[in-house]
Amino acid sequence: MTPATRLAAITHRVSRLRPDWRDHERYFEERSEIERELRLIVNELKRGERHG
Repeated sequence: MTPATRLAAITHRVSRLRPDWRDHERYFEERSEIERELRLIVNELKRGERHG
């Protein structure tokens, strides 16, 4: 999956991100997962800049 495709998927997840009143931790877990995925993409792009 390309970085652009992954970012589009993350954008969709962020647009749907809402507090879950039945499971309070779920929101924070999803937010942390999105942050982790964004950091991975940033690092991948930085590596590409160094080699490109």
